[in-house]
Amino acid sequence: MKTRACVVLMCVAAMAAFAEDIAIVDVADEWTATAAVAPSLDDMGLSYDDLTADVEGGSLNLSGNVLLIISSMATNNADVHQGLDDNAQVIQDFVAGGGVVIETTQADQNEANVDWLPAGLVAVRSDPDSPDFLIEEPGHTLFNVPNEMTDEEFVGWGHQGWPTVWEVFAQLDGFDILATSADRPVIGEAEVGSGKYVMMCIAPDKYAQVGNDGNTMDMAMLFFENMVTTYLPQAVSPEGLATTTWGDLRLR
Repeated sequence: MKTRACVVLMCVAAMAAFAEDIAIVDVADEWTATAAVAPSLDDMGLSYDDLTADVEGGSLNLSGNVLLIISSMATNNADVHQGLDDNAQVIQDFVAGGGVVIETTQADQNEANVDWLPAGLVAVRSDPDSPDFLIEEPGHTLFNVPNEMTDEEFVGWGHQGWPTVWEVFAQLDGFDILATSADRPVIGEAEVGSGKYVMMCIAPDKYAQVGNDGNTMDMAMLFFENMVTTYLPQAVSPEGLATTTWGDLRLR
């Protein structure tokens, strides 16, 4: 019995040791029918832990991960939506310890209020959708590394009849505003503890895979690359050690 217990513990330790830096929750929503974070990371040559089934079942373990990406329209899956809410403390502890969470756009009818944010941060999504996109912090890494992007690169994105910006934030308290649309916030960043929350009303993952045209897919992929390149090096392990450097990112 002792020998078997030791073997089990060694297997658990080995699994933890090989956890990927990036964790994803990736849902094929009813509008795009595509789980797009995984193939977008595949295009970058980056590995990840897909925790979608775990969250759908009500659990979330981010041990060994440093960056969590929640796909656009993930909350269209009601079980995923509830699973994220039920694991609010897990998410908050993850960020406080140095992790970064990025939630790309969600439909307001699925997730108007983001209930898993900590006290002091409020994100409430609402219509309208808009083709307008204005970078408010042009010097931010998100718009510069590895791809320099201006407002022009965000013009004309579409999937079916949807424009560049899906939803806007009617309320985004406690966040630095990085981009706006129709005078409303659409990308915000908040530092809490040693980590960050990044909230978006834009769908680079879905547009990179199922955009209406080549320009949409190309520009969305450039922005997706910037998003990962910006926030993966900023994420640190719960022990406070940086786990990823710029050189570790195998960009296209």
